[in-house]
Amino acid sequence: MTDAAVSSVAAPQPAVKEQTPFRRFIAQFLEDRVAVFGLVLLTVIVLLAVMAPVISPQNPYDLARVDLMDSKQPPGEMAGDGFRMWLGSDGVGRDLLSGILYGLRISLMVGVISGLIAATVGMSLGLIAAYAGGRVESLIMRIVDLQLSLPTVLVALILVAMLGKGVDKIIFALVIVQWAYYARTVRGSALVERRKEYVEAAQSL
Repeated sequence: MTDAAVSSVAAPQPAVKEQTPFRRFIAQFLEDRVAVFGLVLLTVIVLLAVMAPVISPQNPYDLARVDLMDSKQPPGEMAGDGFRMWLGSDGVGRDLLSGILYGLRISLMVGVISGLIAATVGMSLGLIAAYAGGRVESLIMRIVDLQLSLPTVLVALILVAMLGKGVDKIIFALVIVQWAYYARTVRGSALVERRKEYVEAAQSL
């Protein structure tokens, strides 16, 4: 063998990274431009909500900084405190841009909390229905069918009107109208998993 052949055989080969499911998911996600754009947009919205006290020209909840003389100003007008109201002001002199940034914080909080609670309740009931079967499954799934047969927005509006104002009331209404989707999806996935061979082997043991 020549020296070149010996050196090529003796040289260590570069390690090939194992293609794990997580790396495969990341690769597929980065290939989708719409998904990447959605993630970037969501990140920007979250950062704007978190940094609202720093980047907002006005605190709309601080009545000491709200001047009634600045009410109903057009976009781009200068306020009494010296900052420019890029989106104008409302009827009581609050900067609309600041109100949007502060409102993002409440909207994101309501969406995240209601989604987590609804997912927890729905996933738990879906797993119970798939595991127990029989009357328990029939009862849970009939409630799910009843819930899904009603208009989601209409049910949420009725619940908010009945419960009254408040962030906690809105979260409760959103949980009521969302949990059924998670329950049905998780039940279907659990039934598919339940029929696999490793489950049968465990039951046989």
